[in-house]
Amino acid sequence: MAGIGCLVLFVPFVVLASPLILAFALWNHYGTIAIRREFLRRWPGRRGILVYSNSPNWGQYIEQHWLPRIGTQFVLLNWSERSRWAVERPFEARVFRRFAGDREFNPLAIIFLQRVPRATLRAWLNSIHKRELLGVLAPDRHNTAVIRFFQAFRDYKHGKDHLLRTREAELFSLCDDRPAAEA
Repeated sequence: MAGIGCLVLFVPFVVLASPLILAFALWNHYGTIAIRREFLRRWPGRRGILVYSNSPNWGQYIEQHWLPRIGTQFVLLNWSERSRWAVERPFEARVFRRFAGDREFNPLAIIFLQRVPRATLRAWLNSIHKRELLGVLAPDRHNTAVIRFFQAFRDYKHGKDHLLRTREAELFSLCDDRPAAEA
């Protein structure tokens, strides 16, 4: 009986709040598109942002194995120098905050793709997994791939390199596949 009472109270609330939720989701969507366009305007020929730190677990590895191959395709942000981002790299820091989220954000690659990935269902399921309400309502279709390497390097440190190789292959395939995205 209490469940029916909660349902009776909850349904009108959702109906009344849905326009606000939709407006917020659209505003968020527009903001993401605007940031993407501005990035591509400011950094022509660059694919996105690569964030890493001076960590002994991945700093040298990234500098030795990734940067010679893809370093010129990315704007580099060093997490160890984040206190200077507000002064030296405010826009890039904003891009990072928009796409990185609050988990496993170092090391991380934010890649602006040329075409919309067909993985809208995957984006929706990822939003459910991350418990992001707006992502569930409007899955990310902003032509952006975010590849997280924290867990991969953690496994690599313990002698398991499969996840790191998989994520690296994804990163390199997105970089080698096609020319840099354009606005």
